[in-house]
Amino acid sequence: MNPKNANNNMVVSRISKLFSEAEVMFKDHPELSKRYVVLARKLSTRYKVKFTSAQKKLFCKKCNSYLKNGINSRVRLTSGKLVQTCLVCNAVKRMDYRKSPAKKRK
Repeated sequence: MNPKNANNNMVVSRISKLFSEAEVMFKDHPELSKRYVVLARKLSTRYKVKFTSAQKKLFCKKCNSYLKNGINSRVRLTSGKLVQTCLVCNAVKRMDYRKSPAKKRK
């Protein structure tokens, strides 16, 4: 096994563990869940590992807050876009939620 792949697998599992711990700790200690997000982002940056699309929706890129819909974030669906607003820093994140239409063949 390539050492780089083994290292990346360890990092991916550590990032997912940090996000699950952030979810568990959010209710009682939101500042601790924010710290877990910061650690996950540092790991991702250091080892050049990308977050999954589900993980990208779980934190604010501006203030590093762990986002829970309805508690500290607002989610709206408008014209094919998912608009997620962080209620801590008012940052807005827009993502497509529809699949792109199939390309027409000639």
